[in-house]
Amino acid sequence: MNQDKVRLKRVLFEQFCYILNAGCTYTGRDMKAAHKDMGVQQGDMNRVVENLQAAMKIEGVKFTIQNRFLAKLAPMKRDVVSR
Repeated sequence: MNQDKVRLKRVLFEQFCYILNAGCTYTGRDMKAAHKDMGVQQGDMNRVVENLQAAMKIEGVKFTIQNRFLAKLAPMKRDVVSR
């Protein structure tokens, strides 16, 4: 996959900040357009969630707060997972 990692990091930060109502503007594409023709599967989505959980654990984010954040991301599944 050929991605601009700097841009990806920026838009992920913006998106998470926006989702958490932390005063950010998200400048990236919508999830359906961003993941079109990528063939993202449920297992891919599961790995993203696992990586986010591991990162939040390392940062000392409480489990209940992790769950609230992941619940805000969950609706994106229908626009990201294509098969």
